[in-house]
Amino acid sequence: MDTATFHKEINRIVSEHRLNQHPYVQLVYTGKAKREQLKGYPIQHYEMTVRDSAPLSAVAYLRVRELDEKIGHGMAKGFAEEALGLYSNSDSHTELLFELWEGGLGLPREQLIKSIGSEESRAFNACMYRIMYLKPQFIGAIGLMEEIEVEGYLQLMQGMERHYGIKPEHLRFLAVHYEADKEHGEGGHRLIDRFVTGTGREEEFLAEASCLAHFFWKGFDSMMAV
Repeated sequence: MDTATFHKEINRIVSEHRLNQHPYVQLVYTGKAKREQLKGYPIQHYEMTVRDSAPLSAVAYLRVRELDEKIGHGMAKGFAEEALGLYSNSDSHTELLFELWEGGLGLPREQLIKSIGSEESRAFNACMYRIMYLKPQFIGAIGLMEEIEVEGYLQLMQGMERHYGIKPEHLRFLAVHYEADKEHGEGGHRLIDRFVTGTGREEEFLAEASCLAHFFWKGFDSMMAV
């Protein structure tokens, strides 16, 4: 596959799965979601990424470092941010989600910790581990997922504050990710060009990225069913 076609297909995957287009995000953004449905976002995102955010970012650092030590060093920043909130001057991203759950929705932390995500959310989580352990050259696909969600963070944040009275201090999870994932998306494209473009594995990468995007979208579908 030539480079131009490969990049076109990457952009198609991102465009077709941008989460600001998702019905759940639109329901929250317009104030049409039932308040009970607001629980869907933290429950499913906790299952998809947040519960494992620190170990996932640590594994990403270690696996990329094995491929290219210099690039791996840059991945260490991701671990420091996910685990500690070091670069956003906030907190671990798990704690930021608990802020939304406890402060924004008024629910006990233990309830989120013990929640069970949907099959689709668990499948998304499994797909990320599959890439990291079996195909670390494809870790850039995870950056594409962060690009896919960027505008969705903004719309969820605006909708929750405007229509449901959730205060900005309880929406830091969304605010921090809205800023950070712009950079992470760009970083994903750089990783793809470094480890995939021109290797003959472009179609294989696209299959993995499409699968990841599919389950990310379906995980958001399950947010509506709370």
